[in-house]
Amino acid sequence: MISVSKTLAAGVIAAVAVAFPATFSSAQSLDATSIEQQLTAKPKTRSLTRSFGGDAAAKADAQFLNSLPTRGIRIDQRKKLDEIVAKQELPKIDITINFDFNSDQIRPDAFAVVDELGKALSGDALKGSRIVLNGHTDATGSDGYNQDLSDRRAASVRAYLIEKFGIAADRLVAIGYGEERLKNQGDPFADENRRVEVINLTQG
Repeated sequence: MISVSKTLAAGVIAAVAVAFPATFSSAQSLDATSIEQQLTAKPKTRSLTRSFGGDAAAKADAQFLNSLPTRGIRIDQRKKLDEIVAKQELPKIDITINFDFNSDQIRPDAFAVVDELGKALSGDALKGSRIVLNGHTDATGSDGYNQDLSDRRAASVRAYLIEKFGIAADRLVAIGYGEERLKNQGDPFADENRRVEVINLTQG
């Protein structure tokens, strides 16, 4: 990986950009309605039962999703989740969320967009959905540092949504991916790599 001092790594501002287009300004313009629309979009593929192994496979995947712990996801569980999300093409969105220097605390200027997410998840269209919050960083710093930072920042967003909006804790799964999934691989340090991806598991 790219070697940069851990002190500089601590200064990374965690953020999350929008799936389309992936720019900071467009992410900041998100409101509850647009978030809800993107998270309730129907998967492009046919049902899991018809397309990926029949009833047994579909039931096994549904059981796995329902049994995921809300924190401390193992690597094998994360890989299985990734496979299911990809084959079902589940609705998802990236949201820009800023954090202070070497901190997992949401910055005051980021609360507005997190509040819009909370409103969307509290609305009728999504109130029964189980949601994954995937934290991502850029390539600054070590793998271990970035993994821990992404874990804590995803957890911070989860805790805020639970506390302010009363969202049931078992509905929100927080996972850190560190720098594993750079959104902009041409620029590993780009802002759009520092993001939180929101996925609706209750689809398809």
